[in-house]
Amino acid sequence: MATGNQISFLRANLDMISEPVLIIGSKHYDFDKENIKNRLNEMNIKDITGIDIFEGDGVDFVVDITDDKSEFIENHSGKYSTVICMEVLTHVRNPFKAAKNLTAFIKDGGSAVLSECYVRKISKMPVDLWRFTYDGTKELFSDLKFDDSRARISLTREKNEQLLELKYPLPQLLAQKNEDENSIGYFLRRLHRKFFAKGIFKISRLLPETTIYSIAKK
Repeated sequence: MATGNQISFLRANLDMISEPVLIIGSKHYDFDKENIKNRLNEMNIKDITGIDIFEGDGVDFVVDITDDKSEFIENHSGKYSTVICMEVLTHVRNPFKAAKNLTAFIKDGGSAVLSECYVRKISKMPVDLWRFTYDGTKELFSDLKFDDSRARISLTREKNEQLLELKYPLPQLLAQKNEDENSIGYFLRRLHRKFFAKGIFKISRLLPETTIYSIAKK
């Protein structure tokens, strides 16, 4: 799902994006709010290739990035100056193999633009298998050098989309209303805290939906 925050992160790090560009998980769905390829075109990035495990709008080649025998992977090693992979690895069965193949696509001196959800409801596209912290993403891409100063998080998809600096501990929804929390959600959470936060219902603190964005170089 392409989001406004993804576009904001790409725009904020445009100096790290150079052609040719490869987008992993490039299929554009009707419910997507944004189109990464179109937005990059508006930023004067034109040489873009999109791959996905499914055919569809925005997909130039159908590729399984966990398939070591893929002709596309074999024939495009070291071809791309920038690889963009945003909220894809949570859905692949072998993220370590996917990360290895993704790294192989990048030219020496090239960049990877990454994002993964850390907290999110289960999403069947087609399966939902993993969640990654920032340190976990670094472990996946251990051959790349991450720029910690560029790392960001977003706390929601739907309301007041914005990128925040990555700081620890990660933000939590506490007793007070969070600026990204709608009034109905806040009311229901207060109701839960007052009447149901004991016994099997005991949950005193919740994390908002959280996505972590990062930049790394080869």
